[in-house]
Amino acid sequence: MIESIEKRVSVRTYQRKTLTKEDEKKVHQIIDEVKLMKGPFGHSIHLFFYETPLINDTQSQIGTYGFVKNYKAFIAGKVVNTFEGLIDFGYLFEHVILKLTAHDLGTVWLGGTFNREIFDPMKSINEVIPAITPVGYPNSKKSLREMIIRRAAKGDQRKPFEELFFERDFNHALPVNHPYAKYFKLVQIGPSASNKQPWRFIVEKNIIHLYLERTPGYGKSLPYDIQALDIGIACCHLLSSLKEDHIPYELIYHLDINPQNELIKVISIKINQKD
Repeated sequence: MIESIEKRVSVRTYQRKTLTKEDEKKVHQIIDEVKLMKGPFGHSIHLFFYETPLINDTQSQIGTYGFVKNYKAFIAGKVVNTFEGLIDFGYLFEHVILKLTAHDLGTVWLGGTFNREIFDPMKSINEVIPAITPVGYPNSKKSLREMIIRRAAKGDQRKPFEELFFERDFNHALPVNHPYAKYFKLVQIGPSASNKQPWRFIVEKNIIHLYLERTPGYGKSLPYDIQALDIGIACCHLLSSLKEDHIPYELIYHLDINPQNELIKVISIKINQKD
C-alpha cells in the first residue's frame, strides 16, 4: 500500500475507452475484497460499480459539473450517516482507490460535485452516498479545466509538516527525523476535500492521537460531514503503512466524541513496542 500511497494522484481527464474485461474483473475483485473489510469504528460499506455514467440504465446522469472528463465507469458507495460511519467510509473507500492505483487505474474522490439525488432510491433513510470515483485510464494530457481546478484546490501543495504533526501538545512541532515521521509523510500526501487537510496528530511516547481540526463553515451545505471522510483517509494511510511495515498497534477509542466540536480527538493508536 505504501507504493500506491506515494503513486496516487487525482485523475480528472481520462482516455475515451472502456475498461478491458481483465481490468473490469480486477475492479470487481477489489470491490468484493473491500466489502468484507471494516473500518476502525467497525462499519462496512456497500459499493456499486457502473460501466457507464448512467444509473440503472436510465437517462439520469450522475453529473460531475465538468470536473471530470471522458470516464466510462465509476464506483459509488453508501454507509450509515454518522460521524464514525463516515470515518469508516473514508478509510475503506481510500482502500479501493489505492488498490485501483496499484493496477494503474485512474481515480479521483468526488464528494460535493455529483448529482447525489439520483442515488436516493438505493439507500435507506439513515444512509448517505458520501462520494464516488471514476475508474479509467488516465489521459496524460490534462484539460485546461483540470489544471484550473487543481490550481484552485492547490492539489499539488500540502500544508507544512510542522503544521500537522506535533509532539506532546500543539505547541511543539514533531521533528522531521522522528521514528514515526515516515508514516506521517504518507498521511501528509493524502487527498482531502478541497485539500483542507483537517487532520492533526500529537505523539506522546508510543501513542499517536488523531484529531480533526474543522475548517470553519466548510461543507455546511452537504447532507453529511465531509471532513469525517478526510479523517478516514488519514487513518487508512497511517494504519496501512504501519501494517505493511509489520509494526503492531492497537486502537484506543474515546467515548466522549462530540462531532460538533471544532477540535475533536477522534482516536488514538498505541504502537506496541517490539522486544
